Amino acid sequence: MSITDRYGLPLSTSSAIAAEHYQSGTDRLLSYGFGADQSFAAAVAADGEFALAHAGRALFALFQGDGAAAKAAIERARGPVARATRRERQHVEALAAIAGGEAARGLGLIEEHVREFPRDALLVHQAGSAIGLGGRADREEHRVAFVERLAPAYGDDWWFQSALAFTYLEVGRYEESRRLSERSLAQYPGNANASHNIAHVCYETVDNEGGIAMLSHWLDDYDRRAPFYCHLAWHLALFELQCGRPARAFAIHERDIATSANARLAMIDGSALLWRFELDGVKVGPLPWRTLAGLAARVTRPGFIFGDIHAALAYASVGDDGALTALIEGLKALDATGHPIAGTVALPLVRGVAAYVAGDYAGALAHFESVDGQIHRVGGSHAQWELFEETMVVCHLRLGRHDDAARLLRRRLASRPSPRDLAWVGQASSASPSPVPRQP
Repeated sequence: MSITDRYGLPLSTSSAIAAEHYQSGTDRLLSYGFGADQSFAAAVAADGEFALAHAGRALFALFQGDGAAAKAAIERARGPVARATRRERQHVEALAAIAGGEAARGLGLIEEHVREFPRDALLVHQAGSAIGLGGRADREEHRVAFVERLAPAYGDDWWFQSALAFTYLEVGRYEESRRLSERSLAQYPGNANASHNIAHVCYETVDNEGGIAMLSHWLDDYDRRAPFYCHLAWHLALFELQCGRPARAFAIHERDIATSANARLAMIDGSALLWRFELDGVKVGPLPWRTLAGLAARVTRPGFIFGDIHAALAYASVGDDGALTALIEGLKALDATGHPIAGTVALPLVRGVAAYVAGDYAGALAHFESVDGQIHRVGGSHAQWELFEETMVVCHLRLGRHDDAARLLRRRLASRPSPRDLAWVGQASSASPSPVPRQP
């Protein structure tokens, strides 16, 4: 009798112990719980020929931003997977493409694969992530369709409920997202994906104090070593910043983000938070941009555009022209290969960041405005990529273009009455002869 995983898929191992550790690693990875890497390593120790255990280690390394470790793990999977099932061979092939920097090809392979094997949850998770579908102009709508059509295969599965909930929140279906996330947490209280969704819902509905209360309580029982602790702490810091408490936000950075073992998220989330301090003009002490620039040099990899645009924030802030130039040349090289957004979207954003730090606000605006309406294609959630819209607002204000700032702010306020946007509306209104209506 063959051994199967929790989703009923056969596993090419004769070791029940290896299979048990693999399932533990899968659930920990799907929930962003602590110890997924240890579980996959234990599965490998129990059966070194278990290809999916090596692939699990590759997936964890990809999430951590360790491209070299991901490639090494995939290479170790290649030999034994030749003797495994077709499902497992296709699983490894798709991850090999992603680990090798061919994200578009890898995602295409996953979409084809899950038509036949919809319950291959780790691949669905990889493809349905916020970052994973970066590059598409219809990213949010495509992700909803991709995950929704798999619903019959999963039923009331705790992980799938949270995965579907995330797609809904990014298209404004907040009540459905919260309901599914709460259902997921009722089944699996340690699911950081679900708590993350609720944090997003609070952010988008401007329930900042509610978001602080929820996350503060939930993080009490979440292992600080878990890979998503850093990102949830970033959400907590954003809530504090929206509430006008930058010192608390910075304290969260120093305690929970800067110390994270997840170097990739520490760089991305740290840069996104510190950049907001700069935009708001708040003084919370020396900002550790040098450390973030060092992390950026470690974790950026070809094809990971979302990482590149955040690395640019760090490089520009420390005046590392060499690193910025190398980043720009790398994006040009990707563009030459036909990458959908490296040259058309990411490159203008990186150049805009460099111009902003140099004090060339008009130049920065020219770059940012050339991709206005396309910024979401770099990946990440709305709460992440809107950072560049916020930079555009500040550029307008510093140039004295108060009417232009007001128009952009009205567009943003139509989605939600963000306290930071309302503060900028006040600045534009006080300096502009044209009144700027406040949102109710």
